[in-house]
Amino acid sequence: MYYESISKAMLENCMKVIVRRTKQSRNLSVGMYVNHGSKDEDITNNGISHFIEHMAFSHENMNDTAKKMVGNLLDSGALYEAYTGKEMTRCCITSQKSYKSDIIKTLSEIVKLQDVAKERIDHERAIILQEAETYFASSKVKTELAERALWGDRSLGLFVIGNQDNISRFSKNEIESRFQQFYSPSNTLIVIQGDVDPDETFNEIANQFDFWKSETVSNQSPLLEVSPSVMGIGNSNRVNLTATFVGPSFRSRKRYAMALLSDILGEGLKSRLFVELREKRELVYSVYSYALSYGLGGYMAIDLNCRKESLEESFKVIMDIINDIQHNGVTSEELERARASRITSTLQIPNDAIRHLNTTGRYAMYNKDFFVDTEVFEFMNVTDEDIREVSKEMCDQSNMALSAVGTDSESLLTLL
Repeated sequence: MYYESISKAMLENCMKVIVRRTKQSRNLSVGMYVNHGSKDEDITNNGISHFIEHMAFSHENMNDTAKKMVGNLLDSGALYEAYTGKEMTRCCITSQKSYKSDIIKTLSEIVKLQDVAKERIDHERAIILQEAETYFASSKVKTELAERALWGDRSLGLFVIGNQDNISRFSKNEIESRFQQFYSPSNTLIVIQGDVDPDETFNEIANQFDFWKSETVSNQSPLLEVSPSVMGIGNSNRVNLTATFVGPSFRSRKRYAMALLSDILGEGLKSRLFVELREKRELVYSVYSYALSYGLGGYMAIDLNCRKESLEESFKVIMDIINDIQHNGVTSEELERARASRITSTLQIPNDAIRHLNTTGRYAMYNKDFFVDTEVFEFMNVTDEDIREVSKEMCDQSNMALSAVGTDSESLLTLL
């Protein structure tokens, strides 16, 4: 019989620890998740959470002890990565399980960020500005451009990389004070995944992080304003258009119906959008849809790449397909195909240690537990009527934002 188990502990300093014991695993994955991302920023300090990630988790910027510890782990074959997102910052280390104590000690040393040398800040500033230039010149920008069009210039609508003017001026005092405000045990979660004893691991983490104390800090709750708009940048013969519809947050069970609706529309060779727009009409080179839910809000996006002269007809076909689902629903074949695909993908998660770790961490940040069979159960219980209803609730032009790379905002307005 297959089953999953997790063990939880709240340490005396109010840091939460989760151990997911996977007895078949020969490696160990450890993730530190800090509840700090661009959702906690405004237009005046956008980019500071990403800047802090560079200062705290970049090997060269650590204190000498942490730098040596990370270096030793890397020399022993460990995989190390740090990442800032909309809602959290994470640092993950994967290694052979015999290095468990070394990983825990290393993470406890990393959080001792203090008295950062100004020359290191200036060095990292130059690196981040180059990263920003690369980012805004790449196709990666289209996802966050869609979120900006949906939510405006605050919270989830802000670019994680940050405002380049802000990056150029962040001071040593801003970085250190912001770190002290958000990098607190009560705002941090550690997830350990591997063949380890939970109680032994809890004790080890409690001992290593005993020095780290939580302070009472009054953090403003992130606010999310839905303000769908039209945003277009660039001028090209080809257009990458994203139509985004406001949807349920992570905490809503309707997100499962939204996910299946998204798959029926634009996931795979048999999806409605692919068949109609590419195979039958030859209007687009690529078309797909995806659903994404944050703790504060969610959305479904339809993304296509086409010649500029095909944009108007392509958009009309998309809206006609959505209108058909709203009035006539989806077929049982479509629903079962989408459901089977989602379940297959979910069953794959435990086979990917890093994906499994980060999924567990993400759910835990929302005060939920991730179990494969719970997710399968939720997808199995979505009905065709659930999908039709969520399409009616979401897919309305008053609930839609348009963003594009390759044409301007004025041209996009003609689609509406």
